[in-house]
Amino acid sequence: MKMSETTEDRRLMLTQNVMNMLESWGLTLEHIKSIMGLDTPLRRMDRYRREAPFPDEPEVNERLEHLVGIVEGLHTAYPRNPAMAKVWLQRPHRKFSRRAPLEVMVFDGMEGLIYVRAEVDCTFAWEATNDGFRDAAGNLPH
Repeated sequence: MKMSETTEDRRLMLTQNVMNMLESWGLTLEHIKSIMGLDTPLRRMDRYRREAPFPDEPEVNERLEHLVGIVEGLHTAYPRNPAMAKVWLQRPHRKFSRRAPLEVMVFDGMEGLIYVRAEVDCTFAWEATNDGFRDAAGNLPH
């Protein structure tokens, strides 16, 4: 199914915003390719800055969702000092085996994104923890 013009425009805007955000965190195109789980050749990654949206694929969409959750969690943690979000992302943490959250996101794939998001998004962490206790119908035990 072809996306509508509006949906495609929104997806392109989301892609450009995510690219700008990831680059503002100090990530290279190679790092961004890894975080997004893209198989795009490195020499073609630049197109996501200007003219092409990220692929509309389930895994890419899930990665985008986790990135948005991370950004929202960082905004909640540092509402008056957005520069601290970048500091937090680049500083090694005990929770991540003395690695920086950005390193975890780049090198640990989807699991790394989930791990970092769970650290900054308490609602996500709570839901993820409680989902482990739900039955097949999605109900919590009594």
